[in-house]
Amino acid sequence: MYMTPYLVCEFSKPTLSNLVKECFGSEFPDIFHKSQIDYIFRYLNDLNATSVLLEFEYIDRDYLEDYSLYYVKCFKNYGHKCARLHFFSKEVNHSDFNKLLRESDECDIQGLQNSYLGYMVIKPLPKTFIGRTCLKNYQEFHSEPRQYLTKKYDVDLFGLKLTINSIAFQEQDKVVSACATTAIWSALHALHWKNALDIPACSVITTNAINHINGSSNRFPNKELSNKQILRAIDFEKLRHHEENIDSIEMDEFFETAQYHIDSHLPIILGVSVFKVAQDKTLTGLGQHAVTLLGYKVKEDEKVVYIHDDRLGPFVKASLIKLNEYKSDESKFNWGFALRHKRDDGSWDDIHEILIPNSLIVPTQQKARLSFRPIKNTCNFILEEYEQWLLEIKQAESFSGKLKFKIKLKEISKIRQEIIKLKFDNSSTDLTENECDELKKNKELFLTGNYARFQWEATFIFDNKSAFRVFFDATEIPQGDPVSYIFVEDKSFSEAALGIFKKYAKQANKINQPQNWNFYKSFLNHLQEKASPLENHLDKSYGELRVPKYLKPEELQDGHITDNESVQRFYESHEENSSLLTEVLINDDSESYLIWAIANDGSLLLGKEINGRGHPSLTGFKSARIAGELRKIDGDHWIINSKSGRYSGDYGDANSQTYLSKVVNKLESIFPIQRGKINIQVFELKSGTE
Repeated sequence: MYMTPYLVCEFSKPTLSNLVKECFGSEFPDIFHKSQIDYIFRYLNDLNATSVLLEFEYIDRDYLEDYSLYYVKCFKNYGHKCARLHFFSKEVNHSDFNKLLRESDECDIQGLQNSYLGYMVIKPLPKTFIGRTCLKNYQEFHSEPRQYLTKKYDVDLFGLKLTINSIAFQEQDKVVSACATTAIWSALHALHWKNALDIPACSVITTNAINHINGSSNRFPNKELSNKQILRAIDFEKLRHHEENIDSIEMDEFFETAQYHIDSHLPIILGVSVFKVAQDKTLTGLGQHAVTLLGYKVKEDEKVVYIHDDRLGPFVKASLIKLNEYKSDESKFNWGFALRHKRDDGSWDDIHEILIPNSLIVPTQQKARLSFRPIKNTCNFILEEYEQWLLEIKQAESFSGKLKFKIKLKEISKIRQEIIKLKFDNSSTDLTENECDELKKNKELFLTGNYARFQWEATFIFDNKSAFRVFFDATEIPQGDPVSYIFVEDKSFSEAALGIFKKYAKQANKINQPQNWNFYKSFLNHLQEKASPLENHLDKSYGELRVPKYLKPEELQDGHITDNESVQRFYESHEENSSLLTEVLINDDSESYLIWAIANDGSLLLGKEINGRGHPSLTGFKSARIAGELRKIDGDHWIINSKSGRYSGDYGDANSQTYLSKVVNKLESIFPIQRGKINIQVFELKSGTE
């Protein structure tokens, strides 16, 4: 038993080895030259690691699972307790740390948190002893042009709550797991909705993978997993997988694929062939391997992905390169990932390995049925059609190449939260007031629509400005109609670009392209008017449909709306009924008036307000448009207003006046004898008042 539960010393490569030996005994293998330790040391050195704290007798949940499934039955007792190393960028010593534990000063705890660089679990195994490792990312990872996945991990260090943003890494245990198992394990950690405590240990992942597969042997040690077994392990976690055969994919296309998924917060399990690089650039095959792709960097002259490679370490930089100058009898691939070792002084060695990808598996939410491939095909097809149109009008040089797109998988709640923040204001743009109103209306329609939880969002960008977004229902079947909305942000460009496709939309039914190849037909279908021309006309002329805000007690009888026996419905001119207005209305009498409403079908409803029963009794408590009152003045003239808080109250004064002018036109067409004799009365009405 140790006198103290922890040891603290300066950070250096020898101290790492000595601390581990202090925990597990002098016979523990030397770790000084272990490749993963080399990598982790240099990684932490770049983060200005200053101190390391060894936590004795740490119980690691993942290793405990592995121990119970295999190691407990070994003749030699490896033990079930691990150790944990914590790294800090500030000086930490025993006296200060003891004081922190005793007095729990919040300021000092925050200082410790600010300097915390992460931890590494040490398993009591002879060779593959690097367990769960969570290290802080490089500072430059937080700036463009990098994008990477992280998750917040809570760390309990003797009651001190610390946190670290990372994705867990561990070395391949050659007994209870294979490289694919650790790749799956890291990928599960990278899924932001997955609780770290719910992620199974590598031994459990391996067991799940090799069970229920014909020809598999449910026993350890395990050397490797087939793609079929990897997919089985993902299925066991109740996840959906999207699998891509990338034998013939080009480098730029692969990099786009990586971008789409990392931007969608989805990791990639990548199957690769490993080749050793000789000085004369001859490639020698070393076998198959699996890594987890968790990030990327893109510059004009450099494309990089970041991978968890259990042979090296976390967030390993892998540069995409062409293989024209390399020689190999085994590989006919023309590109790959170049790996370099970093020296202690921060410089890079020559390329020592090339990874050539051969399979790509993306774990995702179970309901996300559609992969990115048909979405990308659709966007490419839209782009090709747009470029072809430019050629036809001889404008390719002016506009070609300015339209691009990017794709992300998102939850609809996140999309709505982004859309609702958009502002459309003609004071700072060239838009007219009507164009702004149209964009605002489009925004309202989108926000109030009903959508599946997961959406592929394809944002079309013109001249570095978002023009329009096409949303695809990711839960739809490949044979379905997945386009759920086309949201316009830049009206000036979108009107021109989408106008081209609206012309094609009329012939959408003649397109026979397979829907699983792309969803261009669905895109065209969505560009067609959903509402009838009559409905659009009525909305613009008399306002959108409203239901009455409330009912008065006198408008109800035995739980039913009281009928208004005086109501009459008019669709067209009624010369014979022109006397209606003169017969029922008394001149200049405040108590003599008719109530009116424009019904959902555009007809005019006219009637009396009987015993306080107002507009809802006129419409039967159904949806209607603008409503108000009609009175007689000056002998044979009439005034009309929009006094109906339950229907007209939230149209706004400007809109109410516009709609009222249309109602006057309707009245004059129905009762021609009154033409020129109906005036609008400006009536200030607050919503919810009668």
